[in-house]
Amino acid sequence: MNILAIETATEVCGIAYYENDSIKGIEEKIIPRQHAASLPLFYKALQEKTGLLLNMLDGIAVSMGPGSFTGLRIGLSYAKGLAFSHDLPIIPVPTLQAIASDVHLDDEFYVLVFSHRDMIYHQKFSADLQQKSNAAVSKWSDLKPLIENYACFHVKCDTFLEDHDRAHKVHPSAKNIGSLALTYYTDWVEEKPYALVPNYIAPFEIKTPK
Repeated sequence: MNILAIETATEVCGIAYYENDSIKGIEEKIIPRQHAASLPLFYKALQEKTGLLLNMLDGIAVSMGPGSFTGLRIGLSYAKGLAFSHDLPIIPVPTLQAIASDVHLDDEFYVLVFSHRDMIYHQKFSADLQQKSNAAVSKWSDLKPLIENYACFHVKCDTFLEDHDRAHKVHPSAKNIGSLALTYYTDWVEEKPYALVPNYIAPFEIKTPK
């Protein structure tokens, strides 16, 4: 299966091409607030390096959040534009699950992504990468006591986790978006993705974690 994968949920802007279920090329950088200008350039560079053509694709995978409001809109809008031009399906991939897919532990852990002010997106995963909670957003004061005994893999939560001895800084990647899209294609694919919207969570739904 051939998949184009897009990641713009955080300061990372990335695009990857999977051909016959294997990654063939990736363009990716940490470039805050430059996603709209950079994503088309990354796509062109990827085409030049891999020979990718849209009519070769079986679908387009895109990071669906939670994450940056603007970044998510840019990524999904670009994915929709490419998909509509060649009647391709879109595979929406949960951002926190994509980050978790790179973790290798023998115990449960949390993925955290900074939202704004003292708000943190979070989700708990098992050692075999099953979701132990739904993705949510909470105030740091509510979240802190729940994560203190767990490893935390985080994006831009350095100031909150200075005293946490099992905190690991990570970055999302288009590579993981594509890999999950291939694994869960049948379950996640949207053949007519006109109504797809990112999973913003905040500010519409703020929860106290359980």
